[in-house]
Amino acid sequence: MYFIHFFFALFVALVFTALFIAVFRLRSPWGIVELFAILLLASWAGGIWLVPAGPALWGTAWLPFVLVGLIAILIIAAATVPEPEESTVELIDADKRAIKRKSAKRALGAFFWVLLAILVAAIILRYIGWMSGT
Repeated sequence: MYFIHFFFALFVALVFTALFIAVFRLRSPWGIVELFAILLLASWAGGIWLVPAGPALWGTAWLPFVLVGLIAILIIAAATVPEPEESTVELIDADKRAIKRKSAKRALGAFFWVLLAILVAAIILRYIGWMSGT
């Protein structure tokens, strides 16, 4: 059962990562590997925690994996902003811009690792039977 869940999550993450790259030309807050990792773990965690619904494939409902992956990629796409163009009119110091970018990268990096830790914990807790009564 674990392998089937992982396979569904892997497939969903591959498809949505490829679509995101094709549509947005990889203008996500993270790189390809980070985007794929978030989608993989989010669809896996959501797919195993949601109530099984929809058609079954190999004895497992695959629709929750797709829906959670879709929601995750839509949230990431909504948070994706285009890189601002450098203006020659603004008189902002280049060092201040570099400091702002560096602090934003640190914040996104911290968010990424906390998110991954929470998703991994959700997956592990579901499989060991925490709060499920089994």
